[in-house]
Amino acid sequence: MKQRDLYSSIFWFLFGVFITQCGYALRLGRPSNPGSGFIIFWMGLAMMVLSASICLTAMLRKSEAEQGKPVWAEVRWSKIAGVLLALLLYAYILVPVGFLPSTGLLLVYLFKGIERQKWSVAIFGAVLTTLIAYVVFDLWLGSQLPKGLLELIL
Repeated sequence: MKQRDLYSSIFWFLFGVFITQCGYALRLGRPSNPGSGFIIFWMGLAMMVLSASICLTAMLRKSEAEQGKPVWAEVRWSKIAGVLLALLLYAYILVPVGFLPSTGLLLVYLFKGIERQKWSVAIFGAVLTTLIAYVVFDLWLGSQLPKGLLELIL
């Protein structure tokens, strides 16, 4: 795992250098008047910083073989399967049921079924996260989220 992290972080660092150069070539502009390469440049820099941190972490930690643990020993396949099935069901019911109820149900399942939170934490977290996502995407950004059953009620 250590070598894979090293090699992949070096690859992404070099890719970040390429992205940064492309953004710089498109003109950066200023934060008050950004050019066409502004976001591209800063995303490339973010890639470089994140990949450098992964590379540094990989160099400082012991490899899995040195620690004596198999790489896949702690993977919980049942949780992975549960999350994948929940996301497939979410994608299937999102349009007919609507964003608010389907997202809320998905998050309650993830908080309670996957991470074993208390019911109060699961429901509060699901409602709060769903409302924040609705405010950001529907009200603030103007995205058209599926109304589903709420369209019939309202």
